[in-house]
Amino acid sequence: MTIRKRTTKIVAKRHDLNYFKRMSPVRAWQWWLAAVALAAATLWFGTTTLVRGGTLLSAGPMSSSHAVFGERCELCHVPVVKATNWTPGLGLRRRVPDSACLRCHVAEPHHPAETTEHPKCSSCHEEHVGATHLAATKDAGCTQCHAHLEARGGAVTVAREVSSFAGCHPEFRPLRTETESERAAATALVFNHAEHMKAGLKGPSKPVTLACSTCHAATMGTDGRQGDGMQPVDFEKSCRSCHSLEFDRHLTAQAPHKSPEVVHAFVVASLAEFARSHPQVVAAEIRDWPRQQPLPGMVAMATPRNEQQWLQVSVMRAEAILWREKCGLCHRSDMALPTDGGLPKYEAVSQPAKWLPGAVFRHPVHRAVACESCHTKALSSVGEHEVLMPTIATCRRCHDGRSSPQGPALAAGHAESGCFLCHVYHGHEDAALTVAGLPLDRLARK
Repeated sequence: MTIRKRTTKIVAKRHDLNYFKRMSPVRAWQWWLAAVALAAATLWFGTTTLVRGGTLLSAGPMSSSHAVFGERCELCHVPVVKATNWTPGLGLRRRVPDSACLRCHVAEPHHPAETTEHPKCSSCHEEHVGATHLAATKDAGCTQCHAHLEARGGAVTVAREVSSFAGCHPEFRPLRTETESERAAATALVFNHAEHMKAGLKGPSKPVTLACSTCHAATMGTDGRQGDGMQPVDFEKSCRSCHSLEFDRHLTAQAPHKSPEVVHAFVVASLAEFARSHPQVVAAEIRDWPRQQPLPGMVAMATPRNEQQWLQVSVMRAEAILWREKCGLCHRSDMALPTDGGLPKYEAVSQPAKWLPGAVFRHPVHRAVACESCHTKALSSVGEHEVLMPTIATCRRCHDGRSSPQGPALAAGHAESGCFLCHVYHGHEDAALTVAGLPLDRLARK
């Protein structure tokens, strides 16, 4: 039996090397299905784009502030062809000019004398990331300059290096730069917080225990809601009920909490009216006027001989009570009690309307926190020159840099610490933010 010999060349001739040139049924169906799918996708994309516009390829839901725009993408995005309102779904964020934002918003330049370039609105305020506050910008927009701040001319009057609130940030200005004289001007009132925070203080009718809110009240907006700041402490509302300004045993009226000139005029008028309406009482007091034993260093008052002298002596006695015991309890004077009819000069009390003029702080947001948790020295403060503002370390206990505006929810105690929380970029926080630019029918989906 002979053995068949098969070479490589003989074996290769058994295969059809041109099989790929002929379309098999399976491959034909693959090509047809792919063509139909591509045509269907193109038809669906074109039809839906014409019907729904740019929302088909929207990057995400709009913020709550711009929800009124609905599907009017062309209000912000520049159309590819100006004759149409069609805008592409890719790269929309880069095709929002500042002019589109400035049609509705007033955006003042940020330090125009120091900065040479101003970033585009869309580079800091990112839309289509959900119903977030558009002012919740990233810190990178601020730290790109403030991390290594340089002055174009003159000296830098603020911190040169601020990279983050939790990391590199200076102490608050009232606790960092003010001198003792500046603090004394702002805290000229003699007040002992620790004494007033004791339990069971003597009240007008019964013992009372004061709280921080007894004297410190929040501001109220025009809409009747609680404002961000605190009202200056008012004597009439917070102090007079316990610290009355009575000055004569014959009168129930109290002196007004005003300048010494106004108080003096009120005392003279009140005692003169009493003398006119009660001449018999005045005559009896003149007749039975007791002999005085003045204390060392004090001048004895002359014994009155008539109604005019009684009025003069009564005014001096009443004002001695007011200047020493009443007004002098809280107000410092730069002169001793006058004996020649002159009036004392008290240091002016200046309550700062805003301790942090370069920052924004909202008390209503922090109403769940006890006052003494932030104003830690209030319960033990005995000196009137102490500034009881919270330090930056107190704020960092919650604002520790471990949470971000669009970040995941974290455990309690990790509040946001972005620059936008406390600082305003576009001018003053109370400035007008919007102008009448577009009619309602152009904004609503109708």
